[in-house]
Amino acid sequence: MKKLLITLALVLSGIAILLAMDLGRFVFKNVDAGGHQLRMLITGHGSPAVVFETGGSPGAGGPLEAWERVQPGVSKFTTTVAYDRAGIGRSAPGPKPRDARQVARELHTALQNAGIAPPYVLVGHSFGGPLNRVFAGLYPREVVGMVLLDPTQEEFMLWNQARNTNQPVRHDAEWIEMQASLAQAHESRVPQGIPVTLITAMGPKVLPSFVTEEQKHEMSIFRPMWLKFHQDWVDKLPHAQHIITEESGHSIPFEAPELAINSIRQVVDQTRRSQLTLPDQPNSAQAPLGGRTTGLKPE
Repeated sequence: MKKLLITLALVLSGIAILLAMDLGRFVFKNVDAGGHQLRMLITGHGSPAVVFETGGSPGAGGPLEAWERVQPGVSKFTTTVAYDRAGIGRSAPGPKPRDARQVARELHTALQNAGIAPPYVLVGHSFGGPLNRVFAGLYPREVVGMVLLDPTQEEFMLWNQARNTNQPVRHDAEWIEMQASLAQAHESRVPQGIPVTLITAMGPKVLPSFVTEEQKHEMSIFRPMWLKFHQDWVDKLPHAQHIITEESGHSIPFEAPELAINSIRQVVDQTRRSQLTLPDQPNSAQAPLGGRTTGLKPE
């Protein structure tokens, strides 16, 4: 029964995406990513191509249907690509370890084999944020913008671990891969001169009735620190915009899809207006950080 319900949900999600998208280009592909196949959904036309990265750990995140409320709107003004990481959804398992660099290399290979040429605007939700940053660090000449939707921040994770000293120490593969990915994101640098938008979700304004007083207390500590570490990261980037919304919780792609679509459109338009070319730097180069925050606004 559980498998039947999951299959039905996937079918209905697929129908919803199909009805919402420009049927001029709507292609599911199984694409070689270096010896194994990744499922991709490619829609829309135009450049730069917007590439979506779901949340969840590198080896256990969500399927491409997580973008079903965002991808149709973005595909109206440019090429879009959503995909299942290896071992997730309907993609084949890939080699281990499943850290951010492995994920980035596979995605890069799959994009090439699917005929989706750079430049790319990367869009990541939650743990998709650090995955985006690692991809951009590995391929800086191919990335011209980023939109990070309530991304996981490595400094926040370290802060949270330090305050939860009574929690058992994890040694499982998923935890090790997540920690390695966060370290890789920390070592990566945003390509010089590209626009970056980071959206911090501080909602919902009214918490559901089932939230306990203890949970409310934890959130009163958690939320300001989540915002602080986002702001600290944005402050280091010279072409960054920080949007703070209380209209959505963490699940921005589902709760606030129009905010996501408008933010992506803004970054795409910026790259087009400035006729931004691919940065002239080798893939191994690390662009320096430093600068100011622009466009800080509550939603």
